[in-house]
Amino acid sequence: MARPHSHLYRLLLLLRLLLLLPAATAASYSSLCHSNAAAKDVPAPDHSLGGTPPTLPWISTGHFSGGGDLHFAPGRSYARAFSFHPRDSSASTTADPAVTHISATLTLDGARITRRHGDRPHSVSFDLDGYYYSTATSPAAELCMVGSGSYAREDGSGVVVLSDVVLRLTVPRPSNLSAPFVTGRLGGVDFNPIALVAYAEDDYAYGEAASCPPTPPPAGARRVLRAGFSCSLLRALLGRGSYRLEYRPPSGRAASGFPLPLRHESMYINQMRCAAADGAVRAYMVFYTNQSAAFPSNDTARWSRGRGILVGDEALVADGFWDSSRSRLCLRACRVASSGQSGADLAVRECGIGASFWFPAVWSLCDRSVAAGMIWNASGNLDGDAAAVISVSRTGGYAYQVAGIKYNYTRVEEAKKHYDSMPALSKERKGRFPGNSSFRDFAFGFSLKKRGLTGYASPVTIGSALVEGDGLVADAAFAAEEVNKHRLLNVSYTLRYYAPAAYGNSSANSPQLRRISAEGVYDTRAGSLCMVACQAISVSSSESDCEMLVTVQFAPMDAVARERAVGTISSLRKPDDPLFFEALEVAGDGMYVERLAESVSRMDMESIMLVASMALSCVFTALQLRHVKKHPEVLAAMSVTALVVLALGYVIPLVLNLEDTYRDSRSHSRRQYFVKLAGGGLLELNALVLRASTVLALVLQLRLLQLALSSRRSADQAGIKREGSSPSSSSSDADAERSTLWVCLPLYALGAVVVWIVHTSDARPGPALVDDLTAYAGLVLDGFLLPQVVRNALSGSRVRALSPWFYAGGTAIRAAPHAYDAFRRRSYVPSLRPSFAYAGPRDDLFGVEWDVAVPCGAVLLAALLFLQQRLGGAFLCGSKRRRSGEYEMVSTPSS
Repeated sequence: MARPHSHLYRLLLLLRLLLLLPAATAASYSSLCHSNAAAKDVPAPDHSLGGTPPTLPWISTGHFSGGGDLHFAPGRSYARAFSFHPRDSSASTTADPAVTHISATLTLDGARITRRHGDRPHSVSFDLDGYYYSTATSPAAELCMVGSGSYAREDGSGVVVLSDVVLRLTVPRPSNLSAPFVTGRLGGVDFNPIALVAYAEDDYAYGEAASCPPTPPPAGARRVLRAGFSCSLLRALLGRGSYRLEYRPPSGRAASGFPLPLRHESMYINQMRCAAADGAVRAYMVFYTNQSAAFPSNDTARWSRGRGILVGDEALVADGFWDSSRSRLCLRACRVASSGQSGADLAVRECGIGASFWFPAVWSLCDRSVAAGMIWNASGNLDGDAAAVISVSRTGGYAYQVAGIKYNYTRVEEAKKHYDSMPALSKERKGRFPGNSSFRDFAFGFSLKKRGLTGYASPVTIGSALVEGDGLVADAAFAAEEVNKHRLLNVSYTLRYYAPAAYGNSSANSPQLRRISAEGVYDTRAGSLCMVACQAISVSSSESDCEMLVTVQFAPMDAVARERAVGTISSLRKPDDPLFFEALEVAGDGMYVERLAESVSRMDMESIMLVASMALSCVFTALQLRHVKKHPEVLAAMSVTALVVLALGYVIPLVLNLEDTYRDSRSHSRRQYFVKLAGGGLLELNALVLRASTVLALVLQLRLLQLALSSRRSADQAGIKREGSSPSSSSSDADAERSTLWVCLPLYALGAVVVWIVHTSDARPGPALVDDLTAYAGLVLDGFLLPQVVRNALSGSRVRALSPWFYAGGTAIRAAPHAYDAFRRRSYVPSLRPSFAYAGPRDDLFGVEWDVAVPCGAVLLAALLFLQQRLGGAFLCGSKRRRSGEYEMVSTPSS
C-alpha cells in the first residue's frame, strides 16, 4: 500500500483523534490523574461563568528521552524534540478560578531506524484533554491531561493507536534563573513513560545580578546592533555552530577554580529569549566532550538552531543584558546537570558564574573568531591573572553582519622568505590563473594523496578584501586595481581536512576534522600560494603549532587539467622535534571552465540522442499507421496490451516532468552555470523539442490504439448481425487478447512483487521504492514486444501484424541506451555527482549485466516475432495447423 500524503494523513489522523476524544471522560481522567493536584475535586467546566483563562503553557522546542517502544531511534538525543500546543478556543473556566479546562496537541518528533533507509523522520501525535491548576501563591502550575495518540506504521499501511495516555507537566510560574525548565512525564498502557523537559518560553522573571567584566576584549568588539537591540539578530549571531573552549588558569597556579570541569571541549548556545523593551537576555548553553556520541558533528548546524533543547554532559542557564555602549552581552549563569538516568531530569545547581560574549573586530592568523567570550567564577577576583577563565570562540557560521571585520597580516614577511627560497613557486607560467574573475576561483576541494582523506580550502582575505563566506563582498571588491597592480598579493586561507586523531601519527584509525589557518602571498603570474600556517596540536588542545608551511600551485584555468591544484602541507620543525610530521601531499579536485564545458558538451550530445530517439519513435509509429492503412485486416491481430504498454511509456515521462532529467544533481543554479558556459541554451531547446516529439509520439500511438479497438468493435458488431453463424474470427481474436492479458498482467505483477521483496530485504541505504519501481517500468517497456509474442503463440497466428520498421526500430531504440551506457562507462571519467540526459539510471536498469541482458532480451523478442509472422505463432511447438478463419497476408510487389 502506498504511503499516504503527509498533509492528508495528518488531517485524517486529527479527525480520528477528535472522534476518540469523548473517551476521555471524567471517570478516566480521575483514574489516570489521581495523583495530580489538579485531579482533586475537579469542577466541571462552566462556560456561563465567563472570565479570562490564565496564560496557558506553550512549548515549541522541548526535549524528550525514552520512546524506544514507540520506535524512536536509540542514542539520538540530539534529534528528539516535542511541542505542546494548547487550543485556546477550548480553554474554559470552571467553578474553581484556579482550575482551567483545556485541550491540546502534543507531538514527539525524532528519528526512526528503518530496515531499508536507515534513519528516517518519525512523529507521534497525541490529542489530550484535561485541567490546568495554577494559583498566584504557588511557585509552579500543574497540568494533567488524558487522551490518545497515534503514529504511522513503517510501511505506510496504516496507523497505530495509543490509548489511555496521560500527560503531567510542572510549569514554573514565573520561571526564573533557578527554575527555568518545564518538566513532565508522558505515559500510557502501550509504552513506557517518557521524560519531558523544555526551556520555559514565557512568563520569565529576569534577575539583576549580571555584570560585565572590567577587562575589554583583546581586539575590540564590533558594533553589530547599530539600529537598536534586535533579539533575532543577536540569536542568529550567537546561536550558529559550536564554540571551542580554552581553559586558562591563573599564571603560576594550579588549574583550579574553573566554573566548569576541564573535560568539556565544545559549547552550543542552544536557546535564547529576550525582552526587547529593555534588552534583557536569557540563554541556555550546553557543553559536550568530543568523545560524547550524543551530538554528532555533522548534525550541529541542523539541531543547534533552536530545533529543540539539547541535553548534553552539562549546561548553563543564564540571564543578563546587552551592553550597547561596549557591544557585549553580560550574563549571570547557573550550572545545570542531569539528576536522573533519563537525561531529561535537569536540575539547577550552584550559581555565581559570569559569562560574557562579544564579536571581535580584528582577525589575524591566530584568531579568526566570529564570536568570542569568557566564562569565569564570578565570586573570584578578576583583577589581572588572578582568576581562572574559560575562553570560548566560534569560527564559521557567520552569514550575518560581518562586513566590519578588519584583517591584520602578521606572518606575510616570513612567508615571502619561503617563497623566495623556492624557485618553482616564483617561475612565471603561461596561462590564466585565479585572479580578478571571481574570489570563488581561489577555493578548491582537495584530497590527501597517500591517506585518501578529503578537505576544502577557502580564502579568508584576498588583499584587503574580506571574502570568506558566500556573498560577504562583491567580486569587484578585489578585482581590477589591487589584483592587476601587484604580482604578489597578500592572502589568508582556512583549510579544513580530515586527519588521524593523533597529531603526526598516521596509524590512528579514526580521522577527525582539522582546521588550518594560513596566511602568506599569492603569485598572480605563476598561480602559486606560499603561506605560513597554524594548527591546533590536538582537537581538545588550546595550543597551536604555527611552524607549518602550505604551498599550492594552481593549474591554468584555460587548460584541461584533472587536478585543479597540487601542493603540500609540511612542517618547518626539525625531524627530531616531537611536533614534526611528514609532508602531506594534496591534490585539488573540481573542474575548471574547460572540464565544465566538456561536461555540458556531453549532456548536449545525450539530449540530442534523446530527442533523436523520440523522433525516430514518431517515424516508426507513423510507418506502422501506414502499414495498417494499406492492410486494415492486420489490426485485429495486433496486441492491445502491447500498444497500451507503449502508450504508457510516452505518458510517464510527461507526468514526471522531463526537466528533472536534465537538471544537475547539485543544484538548478549550477545547471544554469553549465548552460552559460556552453554558450547558449541548447539544453533548454532540446527540452522543448523533446516535449513536442513526446506528445506527437503519444498522439500517434493513441491513434494506433484507437484503430485497433475500433476494428474489434466493428468486427463484433458484424458478428452479431450474422444470426446463427459459428463463432467468428473476431471472437477468436478477442479470446486471444483476453488470454494474453491474463498471461502478461500476472507476469508484470509478479515482477513488481519481486522488486518489492528485493527492495525491502536489502538493509543497506539505497534508492526509494518508487525509484526501483520506475526502473522496473523501464524494463517492462524494453520488452514491449512480449504481449505480441504471447498473443501470437496463443492464437497460432502468422499474420504480419507489425511492420518490420515498427518492431525492429522500436527494439533498436530500446537497446541503444544500454549500448551507450556501456560506451559511456569506458569513455568518460565518472563524476562524484554525475548528470545524465540520456540513459539515466532512473529511467531504466543500467549496469554491466543489464547493459548486456536487456538488449539481448529485446533482440530475442524481435527475432521470435519475425519467425512467428512467417512460420506461425506456435512454430516452436511444431504445429502448422491453421485456425479456421485465419488468413495470411502476402506482400505484393510494388509498382
